[in-house]
Amino acid sequence: GVGKTTLLKQIYNKLLLNLQNKFGVVIWVSVSKDLRLEKIQEQIGIKIGLFDKAWRKKSVKDKASDIFEILKDKKFVLLMDGLWERVDLTKVGVPLPDSKKLSKIVFTTRSLEICSLMEADRQFKVKCLAAEEAWKLFQTLIEDKTLHDGHPEVLDLATVISEECYGLPLAL
Repeated sequence: GVGKTTLLKQIYNKLLLNLQNKFGVVIWVSVSKDLRLEKIQEQIGIKIGLFDKAWRKKSVKDKASDIFEILKDKKFVLLMDGLWERVDLTKVGVPLPDSKKLSKIVFTTRSLEICSLMEADRQFKVKCLAAEEAWKLFQTLIEDKTLHDGHPEVLDLATVISEECYGLPLAL
């Protein structure tokens, strides 16, 4: 509700639109709470052109090998949204970034512990909006005439609702 996914989508879209970006492959992966390597591999496989009926039937290990063979020589960015636990990228087939290729892995999580387990180089905490920013966002989402030209209690109720959302953009 703070906007982690929204920020990651903005990064993804900017990378896709910027044709001069330094990455040959930009991959988006949604990770569910019930972590399954096959699902992650499937999303990567689709993006890099591996996913077909024959590939679908391969073992996790064989898929990992195929993914690795394609990504090992490429500059890539892997955006993983919604980590609830550590993902062993080597088991997925993702080469670990190194200073030579400048590949990047970016992920969102609710847990600082996951950042540690994933050995994140940098961590960015996404905070709730301040009350004034939350109110401005709320106003942009609702037409001005709804707030000011409608029933006299609407503005008061809108203020209460905005405060009860605790600065969470998704709730607003």
